[in-house]
Amino acid sequence: MSIIKRTLNIYRTRLVTLQGILGKAEAELFPDDPEKGALLTARLAPDMHAFPYQVWFTCRQAELLLGKLNGTPVKEFEADKASFADLKALVAETIARVEAQAGTSDDFVTGQTTLEIPGFPTLKISGQDYIDEWLTPNLYFHLVTAYDILRAEGLAIGKADYMSHLLPLLAGAASS
Repeated sequence: MSIIKRTLNIYRTRLVTLQGILGKAEAELFPDDPEKGALLTARLAPDMHAFPYQVWFTCRQAELLLGKLNGTPVKEFEADKASFADLKALVAETIARVEAQAGTSDDFVTGQTTLEIPGFPTLKISGQDYIDEWLTPNLYFHLVTAYDILRAEGLAIGKADYMSHLLPLLAGAASS
């Protein structure tokens, strides 16, 4: 499997994990509030972004990679105005865009790309470093932060929910 296809598969499965815990949150948290308003302002620490931003930033890592692969602009999202339904739709749309990525080649991995971080000098790095050192760590950081916020808000989730991408492998091992 090519590096890009493998990376996109990892991103897709982690987004499916996020989709699953959002579904669980919708079903179990704040049953008297269908809008899940408390989640829209929840954060782990005062200096951290609120829950909608964590969901958006998780999706954004996949969007940034797709943008680099296709030369398409990254879809913007107004996290500060997002409803819980908007967050669920964003994750579903991002999964669909990752799944629709066709004809990937590893040319991006061996080439150079630009990494622009506000307040820092612009970096020229390899596509592989962009994926390994920037996108993937950020994807996991924001996924875990969203997970942690849901846990802090009382959602009964655990390691099995976070590692749900392993279920197909476990099912295959059980049938061998």
